[in-house]
Order: sequence, then structure tokens, then C-alpha cells
Amino acid sequence: MDSKKYKVNEVNAWNGWDPLKQVILGNCFAPEFFEEIGDPKLRDLLQQILYETQEDLDNIQKTLEDLGVEVVRMSSNSTSYLGEVYSNSGNGEIQGFPKPCLMPRDDFITLGNRILCTALFRDGEINQNSIFNPKSLDILFQDEWEQYKLGKIPHGPLKPTSAINPNEFSSFESTFNFWAPAVHRVGNKLIVDHEDWSNLSDVILERYPEFTSANVTVGGHTDGSMNLPKPGLVVCGPWMGPEDFKDTLPGWDVLRIEHPNRMQSEMGSWATEKHITQGKWWTPEAKSNPELVDFVDNWLTNWVGYAEESIFEVNMLSVNPETILSLNYQPEVHNALKKHGIEPIYCRFRHRNFWDGGLHCLTLDTVREGGIQDYFK
Repeated sequence: MDSKKYKVNEVNAWNGWDPLKQVILGNCFAPEFFEEIGDPKLRDLLQQILYETQEDLDNIQKTLEDLGVEVVRMSSNSTSYLGEVYSNSGNGEIQGFPKPCLMPRDDFITLGNRILCTALFRDGEINQNSIFNPKSLDILFQDEWEQYKLGKIPHGPLKPTSAINPNEFSSFESTFNFWAPAVHRVGNKLIVDHEDWSNLSDVILERYPEFTSANVTVGGHTDGSMNLPKPGLVVCGPWMGPEDFKDTLPGWDVLRIEHPNRMQSEMGSWATEKHITQGKWWTPEAKSNPELVDFVDNWLTNWVGYAEESIFEVNMLSVNPETILSLNYQPEVHNALKKHGIEPIYCRFRHRNFWDGGLHCLTLDTVREGGIQDYFK
């Protein structure tokens, strides 16, 4: 096997804080993606979002490279691996555009010396560029999915709970895939969110017996609720606290963000305008451009999330135990990190509340110094 054609070969990451040596950075489509939009004003607004997103990603890449990190960039034509976009009508009709692979963390997690792909593949292709060396990649339930398509098994090994939104997953798809951010690595221990899949810990540990696990219930995307910047420190949202970690991370300091300031000053009057998009997404142009709102709500529903719920001060990327990257200055978090000897570095991402993702979402750490450790002796 010729490893030279792959950008990601041998991987190594047992936690989220050891010195970062290689990282994957997501990407969005080129502005030309919307060139065929007939309305010139709408076309310009959509292309502006893509152009400014790519510009900010370029700057994030430079920041990482200046810190000595090798950055592997997804190509601008890479798509997310969660399948087609379905209409809100519930009749199964496909409607909308494929989602760019801007947030690789949704679909992949590095577990020691392997990258686990947690998403469902319809075409058997990992991506257009083959950035992953197959010997380092583990595709979840690939064999089971092929058997399902042949009618040999009724569903996959995962057991969805009632917490799963039926509009987000069909009943069979949710048995074959899960959100990668439902898992946090802490050396030889995994913290697994089991709110959406009741047997997720069992399935992962059967596949990766080198780990032990501890369960939490946060809601699937735990990297929007908690962050582990260094051994012994947890940063979490106001709905969590020390009692949530007394068994999961015993003895660790818990930095709880009491006043998260979810929507910062650059969002202007969004607090009074959020009814326009039901709190799901935001750009400065939304209020004065109903055509943009209508287009996004009808054709780009898979591109946006639920920005009103997101706290990006938690969704950070540690470069090492003394350095962390964030998209947003928030005094409460900044001062606490400095107190713990961590230097925050801030990167601009103007449309983070359109894409609904922070720096942790935008990246996937593939190589960190160090190896497996027991942090709970």
C-alpha cells in the first residue's frame, strides 16, 4: 500500500490535550457552488457566506501552522457523511443541497491508533480525496450495513432511545450510526453519552477493548456541553456541575460557565430578531433579506443547526495543556483558563452561528504526542 498518496496515515490520539502534531480542518463549498442561483442579490448573499467562511478557515489554518501543527484540509467539494437532505414534509422526498464536510468531528473520532467513522455511508466511499489511509480507518458497521441492504438483518447493533428526534434520523439509520462527539477520550477511559443510544458504551468497548468507559447523559453532542482542556480540569455549561462528574471524572476541577453570553456583540440585535429563523441560525443579513431566510429554511436545513442552544466557549481545541484555541472571547472563561495556566488564542469565524459549530467541531485531531495513560489511579 502506497502511503504517500494519503494525507493521514498512522494516527495517535488518546485524549484532547496532549501536544497536537496533526489535525484535519473542515471546509465548505467554493462560492461558485451558488453561481446558478437566478436572483443576483440572493446569489451574492449566499456566496458571501461561503467566501467569508473559507477566508476564516484559511486564517484558522495559519494559526495552527504557526503553532507547529500540520493541517490537513478537507477539499472544498467534500460532503458530510450523513446522507441526503430530507424535506420537512415527512414524506421522504429528497430536498435541498448536500452538506459540506465543514465539521469532520461530527463523523469521526480518533481512538488511540484508529480513526472511527461513526456515520452511515450510502455509496461506500469515505471521501473524494482518500485523505485517510485505510489501515488507520475503522468504518462503523460497514458489514452490517451491507447485510441490511441485502435484507439479511432488520437493523444495526445500536439501540436508539426515545430521545432521538425522528425528524433527524429515520428509524433504521439511527441503529447504524451515531454522532462522534458523543464520546470523549480520557486516556484509557471513554466518557460516552448514552442519552440517544442506550447500548453505545457496550458497542464501542466490544470493538475497542483497550478502553473502559463511564456514561453521562448530556444529549449526544457533548462537545457543546463540556471540554477537557488538560488533565484535572473540566469546562462545562451551566446545566452541568460537579455532581455530574463526581463518578465520571472524580477529583477533577469543574469550571462551570455561569453566564455563557451565547450571542456576543457581533450578533447585534439577534436576540430580538431570532424569531425570523426560530433561533436555528443567524447572519447579519437575515433581518433585511427574507429571500435568504426562505432559501435557507427550504434548501439548506441540513447546513444549519440550532445556534440558540450552542455555547462555543466550551467547543474549543487544545493545542497542548497550556494553549487552547477558541472562536469567542468570553471574560468568565478567559479568566478561568488563565488562572489554570492555559493561554487562550482566539480565531475569527464570522458565520459560526450560521453553521452552528465551534473550533472543536471544525477539526479532528489525528496525531498527538504521548500514548495511552490511566488518569484515575
